[in-house]
Amino acid sequence: MEAIILLILVLFLLFVFAVGIPIYLLFAFGLFRLAKRNDIENAWLAFIPIAQYYTLGMVVWDRVPAGFRNVLPWLLIGLPVVQTPLIFLEMIFPSLAILSLLLSFATIGIFFYALFVIFRKYSDKYVVLLVFSLLTLGLVGAIATFVIRNNEERPKNQEARHENYGRSA
Repeated sequence: MEAIILLILVLFLLFVFAVGIPIYLLFAFGLFRLAKRNDIENAWLAFIPIAQYYTLGMVVWDRVPAGFRNVLPWLLIGLPVVQTPLIFLEMIFPSLAILSLLLSFATIGIFFYALFVIFRKYSDKYVVLLVFSLLTLGLVGAIATFVIRNNEERPKNQEARHENYGRSA
């Protein structure tokens, strides 16, 4: 019985790596290409697991509100970095689980916000991409980042026109 459970666990881990690594590479290559097109220094950071979120923040830098521009790349890096030791501290201080949960929600929310901005910057179907990214827990977001890597940047005034659609003047 223990051998069957171990076999199932090994097969599950092989499946996760067989799917996870290609998805990670698709996201990294897509983000790297977008960073190069935006003349971002150190675009190669897109291939380093936590540092790639800094690159994501820099790609969307020009499309986020002015007060959030300098903070976003560092939030995308800082929240996961703070969460890592917090997970281990939860074992000693179980009451930290609430803080860890709140940080997890904040990290996920900011990540999906950055994905939304990148989709809005490079695709007309940004809402559809975001919805499917949310439904698949980011899987479609990683693939879509690779797919839109060669798209032309949408003008900022085009975004404003879509957001004001249906409003009376």
